[in-house]
Amino acid sequence: MEILQGRDLSGKVVIVTGANSGIGFETSRSLALHGAHVVLACRNRARGNVAIQKILDEWHKAKVETMTLDLSSLRNVEQFAEAYKTRNLPLHILICNAGVFGSSWQLTEDGLETTFQVNHLGHFYLIQLLQDVLRRSIPSRVIIVSSESHRFTDIKDSSGKLDLSRLSPAKKDYWAMLAYNRSKLCNILFSNELNRRLSPHGVTSNALHPGNMMYTSIHRSWWLYTLLFTLARPFTKSMQQGAATTIYCSIAPELEGLGGMYFNNCCRCLTSQQAQDEASACALWELSEKLIQERAGSQPA
Repeated sequence: MEILQGRDLSGKVVIVTGANSGIGFETSRSLALHGAHVVLACRNRARGNVAIQKILDEWHKAKVETMTLDLSSLRNVEQFAEAYKTRNLPLHILICNAGVFGSSWQLTEDGLETTFQVNHLGHFYLIQLLQDVLRRSIPSRVIIVSSESHRFTDIKDSSGKLDLSRLSPAKKDYWAMLAYNRSKLCNILFSNELNRRLSPHGVTSNALHPGNMMYTSIHRSWWLYTLLFTLARPFTKSMQQGAATTIYCSIAPELEGLGGMYFNNCCRCLTSQQAQDEASACALWELSEKLIQERAGSQPA
């Protein structure tokens, strides 16, 4: 990968969510093979261990480990953050890569629609809980994997206010694709607001689109998506190409100290108008805090 040529990432500590397969695995692998200490945050610990062994088979000195992280459980997110803090490790790069796509409607143990919680709220809470570690590790970066799908949705009601019923809909109002698109819009709004709040403290945040119709495990929830992704596979990016923009945002020297941007193919791009709306970003932040306070019983930092 060109962006990594000649780079020595020794001393850098990275967390990658959803790291046992697809783009997350390729991101973890590439960073680890260039010296970074990579924590693979995976829902399934066994699969995480398999991913680690694959990396170690390429380079036995790679600094890789797995920790259990289930973004559909706010309690588990807390446990992950607490466990990480006991390690007394810095955190230079936090890559929010995990996501679900095409899932049938279901509620998490916290009473929220799964796509919304896994793709947005779980990552929001994780970053809040690790914010102090990020601030002690400056300059540090948060990278949030979004999608061009963010352009095809709306999360406001007719009055122009942020509508929770659209973000976490009831079963009768649920459409998997729309839920995914809305969660990806949340990713960009959150990234922009996070950068506005933390960049003065040395922590930057950027969002990105990895590639269209990429054949990854994210499509596994429904056979039709699997078929579509399989047919598109010869015309889409490889896993390494898909991980390139994530890695670029994570380590590019020219992005040091710069955030609040959105990237595609390693180039800065304009988002949709709604994704640029500061009022929506602030409202989403406040709603996310409220949901966590109601369910986890704690107020994020």
